[in-house]
Amino acid sequence: MWDVDGELDSAVMESAFLHVMGEAEVLRVNFVDDAGGLRLVPRELGDWRPFFLDLGAEADPEQAAREALADLVREPFDLGSDLLFRLGVVRLAANRSLLVIAYHHLISDGFGAGGLLSRRLAEVYTALKRGEPVPELPHPWDTGSFAAEATEYLASPKFTEDTEFWRDYLKDAPAPAQIPRVALSESMRSALSEPLSSADRWSEVAETIGMVSRTLTVPRAEADVWTATAKSMGVWMSTMLTAAASVFFRHRCDRPEFVLSLAVGNRVGVARRTPGLAVNVVPVRVRVPLGATFGEIAEALDDEMYEISGHTACHYSEIQRASGTVLSGRGSYGAVMNVVEFAEQLHFGDSPARYSGATTGTFEELSIGVYSDGSPDSDLFIRLDSPASLYHRAELRFIGEELIAYIRAVVAAGERPVGALDVVSGAGRDQVLTAPNGTEAPVPDLTVSQLFARQVERDPDAAALVAGDVTVSYRELDERSGRLAAALRRRQVGPETVVAVAMPRSVDLAVALLGVVKAGGAYLPVDPALPAERIRAVVGDSSARALLTEAANAEALSCGLDMPAMLFDDLASDTAGGGHDSDAAARPDNLLAVLYDSGTTGAATAVGVTHRNMARLVLDRQGKDTGRGTVLWHAPHTSDALALEVWLPLLNGGRVVVAPPGELGIDTPAEVRAAHEISTVWLPAALFSAIAAQRPESLAGLREVWTGGDRVPAAALRRVRAACPELTIVNGHGPTETTGFAACHRLAKDEPVRHAGTVGRPMDNTALYVLGPGLAPVPVGVTGELYVAGAGVARGYLGRPGPSAERFVPCPFGPAGGLMYRTGDRVRWGTDGRLEYVARADGQTDVRGVRVELAEVEEVLSEYTGLAQSAVAVRQDSAGQQRLVAYVVPVGGRTVSGDELRRFAAGLLPESMVPSVFTVLERLPVTANGRVDRAALPEPRFDDGTYRAPRNDTERILAASFAEVLELDRVGIDEDFFDLGGNSLRAIRLVGLIRAELKQEVSIRRLFAARTVIGLSDMWKDLGRSSRPSLRRRTKEGAVL
Repeated sequence: MWDVDGELDSAVMESAFLHVMGEAEVLRVNFVDDAGGLRLVPRELGDWRPFFLDLGAEADPEQAAREALADLVREPFDLGSDLLFRLGVVRLAANRSLLVIAYHHLISDGFGAGGLLSRRLAEVYTALKRGEPVPELPHPWDTGSFAAEATEYLASPKFTEDTEFWRDYLKDAPAPAQIPRVALSESMRSALSEPLSSADRWSEVAETIGMVSRTLTVPRAEADVWTATAKSMGVWMSTMLTAAASVFFRHRCDRPEFVLSLAVGNRVGVARRTPGLAVNVVPVRVRVPLGATFGEIAEALDDEMYEISGHTACHYSEIQRASGTVLSGRGSYGAVMNVVEFAEQLHFGDSPARYSGATTGTFEELSIGVYSDGSPDSDLFIRLDSPASLYHRAELRFIGEELIAYIRAVVAAGERPVGALDVVSGAGRDQVLTAPNGTEAPVPDLTVSQLFARQVERDPDAAALVAGDVTVSYRELDERSGRLAAALRRRQVGPETVVAVAMPRSVDLAVALLGVVKAGGAYLPVDPALPAERIRAVVGDSSARALLTEAANAEALSCGLDMPAMLFDDLASDTAGGGHDSDAAARPDNLLAVLYDSGTTGAATAVGVTHRNMARLVLDRQGKDTGRGTVLWHAPHTSDALALEVWLPLLNGGRVVVAPPGELGIDTPAEVRAAHEISTVWLPAALFSAIAAQRPESLAGLREVWTGGDRVPAAALRRVRAACPELTIVNGHGPTETTGFAACHRLAKDEPVRHAGTVGRPMDNTALYVLGPGLAPVPVGVTGELYVAGAGVARGYLGRPGPSAERFVPCPFGPAGGLMYRTGDRVRWGTDGRLEYVARADGQTDVRGVRVELAEVEEVLSEYTGLAQSAVAVRQDSAGQQRLVAYVVPVGGRTVSGDELRRFAAGLLPESMVPSVFTVLERLPVTANGRVDRAALPEPRFDDGTYRAPRNDTERILAASFAEVLELDRVGIDEDFFDLGGNSLRAIRLVGLIRAELKQEVSIRRLFAARTVIGLSDMWKDLGRSSRPSLRRRTKEGAVL
C-alpha cells in the first residue's frame, strides 16, 4: 500500500492499472487441478476494472479506510476462477489517496507487488498524465518464461546439490527460535493495545484474517546510528539487525543455539525482473555465546548467511523434505526475519508516494519485518505479525519494544560481551529489583533452642504437642529435650556435629530433634522405614557422627556404619549429668539441620540449614499467626515441611498435632480437625489437587491451608474455594535450599483465582530475582529463572563444593559477599508485584520443535471434571520420536477415555501441546516432599510408533489422498500435512482430491486449521456435514495487502 501525497487523476489511474495488468500475464493466472495434474493457466482481464473509493466526506476517513480494507482482505479468492489480485485507490482527502495492491501470495510477493509492479504503475501513470509515450517494458512479464525457469531448476543438478546441502546443514540442528508468551494484566493489555502511530493503525487490518500485527517506529536519527554501526562492522544493515534480533532471541528463549527463518528475495534470472512469486523462507543456524561481543556475533552470522546464500532457490517445503525433519510443530523453522530494502519513494506525476507496509497473509510464526517508507527522511518501521492464536496484540507491542531495547543495547555495547547486556533500566529496573524486595525486618540474633526457651518462659503449661490422647506441655517438652541434650553433650555432640535421627513421626521424635538442637548439634532426619542400604548411604554421605534411634531399629540401621548407635530411650532417661541445661554452645550461624533436597536438580544432596535460616522463616510476619495456632504434623519429617509443621508452631507458642502413622488420606484433615481443633494443615500440591477433586469439603472448618511444592492448578483452588468459602488458602514457594518458603501468597476470601501459579511476595529478609542469561533482570511479565537471596539461603551442599558453587552464586544486587540460590524454577513478575510460578526449568521441553510447558498442559487437563490429578511428561517412542504423554488419575474410580481427553485438550490447546498418549493410573508417584516424581512415572504403551491407521472409510480416503499428494507410502491419521512437506500448491491438489473422492466441500483455510486426517474428519462431524455432494465447490483464501 502506498500513501500518495497529492491528488490522483482517477481516469488516468484506471488507464495505468489496465495497461500494467495487461502487461503482467504472470499475475493473471489461475490454478487448475484436473486429469493432467495441477496447472498454472493464464487468463485475460476481461471486464475487470480497478476499484475507486472516495471516503473524503467521512468523519474519520482513515478509520473508514481501515474498515474497507479489512473487508477487502477478508474476502477470499477462488484460485480456479477469480482474478487473484484486487487493485484500486482509496481517496482520503482532496490531496491524499491510498494506492492499494491486494493479491494472493501464490502469484506474487512483497518485492514483486511493492517493488516491480508499483514502480511500473508510477511510471505508466506519470507518462499518461504528462501525455508522453509509455516506456516499453525491457522484458515481458509472461507466465511461460517465469514458470519455465522454475521447472528447469527442479530438474537440474543444482536442485539436487541444494537439497543435499540442506539435508546436511539441518542434520542435528537446534530447535527454532520461538518467543514465550508474555503475562500481562488486563490494564497493561488495554494500555499496550492502543495504536502507536498512523503506521500502527494500518496494521490493524491484519486482524480480519486471524492475525495480529503491530508496527513500531524508530526515529530517523536513531536509525542512522544503526546504519553507521552496520557500516563500521562491515556488514549489511539486514545482517546487523538480524544479529541484534539473535541476541534478543538468545536472552528471551534462553538458548545458546537456535534456528531462525530468513525471508530471502531469491530473484535471479527472469524472476529478477518479473513481479511473480520468488520470495523464499530459509533456515539459518545461529549461535550466540554470552561471552562474545556483538561485532563477533554479527561477523559469525554474516559468514553463516554467506554459506547458505548459494542454496536459497530451494523452496522451504523442499528443504523440509530434504532434511527429513521439521524443526517446528507449526510447520516452520521458527520466527521469520524480513528486512525489506526495496522501498523507494515513488512519484505519480508530481505527487510523491510513501510505502505504508503490507499485511503478509496468514502464516504460522512470529514475523519481524523492518522497512522504511522510501522517502529521504523516512523513519524506520519494525512490524511484528503473528497468528492470533500465538500472541495478543499487546504482547506483540511488548515484544517489539523489548526487541528495540536489545538493538539499542547491542549498538551501544562496544566490546562488552552480550551476556552483560542489561536492557531493564530506570523505573523498570526498580519494578523488578527494588520494589518487590523491601522485606527487611528485625530478627533477634538467637538460636532455635533460645527461641524455644522464650516460649517456655512465656507459657510453660500451654500444650506444645498432642498425639492421640497424649498432650505434652512446653514445660515437659523442655525438660525431656533438655535431659536428652545433656546426655548428647556428654557424648561429644556439639556445634557442627551432625546426628542422624532415625525415628518415626511421634512425640519422641520431636523430643529427639529438639534435644540435638539444644546440645548444639545438627539433626539429620531419617525415615527408619527406608531400606537399610538407602539409610546407610544417606547417613554416610552426610558426614553424620552419630545415629540416634530406637532399640527396635538399632541393629539393622547401624550395621555397616562407622559410628555409634545411641538409643533414644537410654539417653532420654539418662540423668547422670543432672538437670537439663539448655545453654548450648551453638550460635545463629551454626548448623541446625542437614536436609536432603528432593533431587529435582539431579541426585539428592545434603543441604546445610543454619539457625539463622530457620529464624528467618519462623519469625516471618506472614507466618507468625499460623505459628500461634494448631498445626497438623503429617508430612514426612525428612522433608523441609518440618519447618512449617513443627518449628513454626513450637517457636511461636502454637500447638503441634501429630498425625496418626501412615500417609495423610483424603478424609484425614476432617477427622483430625474434629478431634483436635486444628487450624492449619500443609498439603503438597499433588495432595491438595486430589482432595480438591474428590472431597474439597473435608477442608471445611480449618482456618487456613498451606500448599505448594509444585504448581497448584487453578481448578483445584476454585473447587476448594467454592466448598470452603471461609478458608484462607496460602500458596507458598521455595526449595529446601532456601529453608522451605521464600515467597507466599494468601488468597483472600474475595480474591478471584486468575493465575494458578501466583506465589506472592517474598518472605521477610528475603529477596527474589527473576533473571535471564548472564544474570540480567527480565522485565515484568517475562519468564526467567528464580534466584533467592537473603537470610533464608542455606549454607550450601555439604561436602559438595562443585554443586554448591554452581547453585549458590554471588549476588550482584545485594551487599558484597552475599549469595543467592539458583532454584531452577521458571517464574515471572506479575504486574501486581506478585511472583508467578510457571514451571520447573526441566518442566519445559521441546516436542517436534515446539517449546512446551508441561505445567500448562497439566493446567488444562485439571479443568476436566472427571480427573483428580494429572502429570505430563515427554517419552520417546520406538521410532525415536519425542511424544507428549499424559498420566491421569480419575475421580473416584471413574472411567475416562483417552479419545475424550484428547478432544477436550484439543479444544483448549495448540495441536503441538495435545498429548498423544493418555495413561490412566490409580495414583501419581510423589517424592518425599510431595512433588510428583516424574522419574517414577511408568513407560507408556505406544500404538505402533507414531503411526495410527485410519479407522473408517472417510479416514482411509483422506489418508490415501494425503499420501498421494505428499508422495508417501502411507500417512497416519495424526500426522501433520504441513510437517510432512505440504505447502500451498500441494494443498490445492489435496483439496481437489478430497472433493472428487468424498464429494465434500473443504477449503484450504480449513485444511490449514485441521492439518491432519483426524482433524478434517472431526471438523466435518462438528459441522454436521451432509452425505450429499456440496452444491458449492470453492477453494478460498484471503488476500495479501
